[in-house]
Amino acid sequence: MLAPRREFLSDQVAQTLRREISVGRWVDWLPSERNLVRLFNVSRGTLRAALGELRQAGDLSLVAQRGYRIRRRSAAAVAKPVPVSPQLVIICPERIHSMPSYVVKVLDLVRSMSVEAGLQLEVLEGTRFSRMDPGRFMPPLQRSHPQACWIPIMAHHRLQQWFARSGAPAVIYGNVYPNLPLTAVGIDYHACIRHATSVLLRRGHRRIALVTHDLRRAGDQESLAGFREAFRVHPETDLVPTVVARPDDDVAALRRQIDRLAALRLPPSAYIVCRTHHYAAVATRLMELGRRIPGDVSMICRGEEVFLRFLSPTPTFYRVNVETLARRLFRCVLRVVGGALHLVEQHRVVPDFVPGSSVSDWKNESGHA
Repeated sequence: MLAPRREFLSDQVAQTLRREISVGRWVDWLPSERNLVRLFNVSRGTLRAALGELRQAGDLSLVAQRGYRIRRRSAAAVAKPVPVSPQLVIICPERIHSMPSYVVKVLDLVRSMSVEAGLQLEVLEGTRFSRMDPGRFMPPLQRSHPQACWIPIMAHHRLQQWFARSGAPAVIYGNVYPNLPLTAVGIDYHACIRHATSVLLRRGHRRIALVTHDLRRAGDQESLAGFREAFRVHPETDLVPTVVARPDDDVAALRRQIDRLAALRLPPSAYIVCRTHHYAAVATRLMELGRRIPGDVSMICRGEEVFLRFLSPTPTFYRVNVETLARRLFRCVLRVVGGALHLVEQHRVVPDFVPGSSVSDWKNESGHA
């Protein structure tokens, strides 16, 4: 596959600006350069090249200390249709740079595939997409992007419900909540956590803690279901599953939760941690409390980040094939862009188990396995 030809990115931005002006998103003045850079997720140099193209074509004029003014065209010029390519719009509830690295890699691959397929890609990011009612911000976005295929990333329940009710063309990147007829591509967290729990149970662990991020999210709900299922099908009866939910980045609060578990008469002998930075917090706190990994406590991480390879002992974790994830996602997007009506497909990519040195057989109080 050829690398994306970044030298044409300014042409894509110029075409998008023309379309937004033609549909009335901006009437007299364009937003500031800073806002446009953030809106299109491009560099200031790329944006200025696109603006220069529109100025040369007579679509804009630059007014000192005011910005770019939209020049009104004659009726004949307005009536002339501007060729518009189908557009993909990614909705991200966080800043892209704060997302897990595998998510960023998937988005980069989708961007490259979009360029090769002749599709425009726009990224809308910010916490407003997780805090606001979708009924408020989605209708205006629909009017300004009439030909868009939407790609919500890790969308919360309300946003998924809105897409299910509205029928707007969309492919969810992430896990879908039960009973919502949506097309989605995500990671099979149910299978992942069930496998991790089974690995620990086979190694003799009976008291296992699952450290989740936010049980309101579909992915963590599937993780919890896999965790419970592994215990349910295991023949032993003296099992003690424990669930820790930490829906924020309050490290001190997470450390206090670990302290309470470690102070039990029979504390957990193993931890499965969903988020990578939570893994680092749990591991360092256990070692501060004098618990050796894996001598006293075994640990498994659900995800992967570069910093994990620098920890000692090397964590056991799960690795996602980002190319497979991106290809499946884009294949669904192409079908929706191609006119597939009422497409409902939910694909799950099972991550690979990467054994490390953070898991060992459980030893009882006498030191015997």
